[in-house]
Amino acid sequence: MTGVDDRDANRIIVLEGTPLGTPVAKGFVTIEEAEDFIVARVRANTLPGVASRLETALVDRVVSEDGEKAVSEVLQGKLVFLRALAKSFVGTRVTIAARRFDEDDDVRR
Repeated sequence: MTGVDDRDANRIIVLEGTPLGTPVAKGFVTIEEAEDFIVARVRANTLPGVASRLETALVDRVVSEDGEKAVSEVLQGKLVFLRALAKSFVGTRVTIAARRFDEDDDVRR
């Protein structure tokens, strides 16, 4: 889920689990608050054989989702980088959703 609102997101939801199990959701106000949680969950779900690649991606702040396309935190932003990190190392076991709520959202509820 990427889009125009990602940079202005003020609600980050991290879903962990598989379609066959019960997913667990945790919400954060900003991506900065969610970053440590996301990295911890990706580390916990990464297969041991690729753990060193994960650590290299975290240090370099660059990850390749498909072996060809690289995603850089510096160029594309923290949210895009963390999504690519999760997709590359744990597939759909960790999903990051972002949404921007404005003042009118409270009125509509």
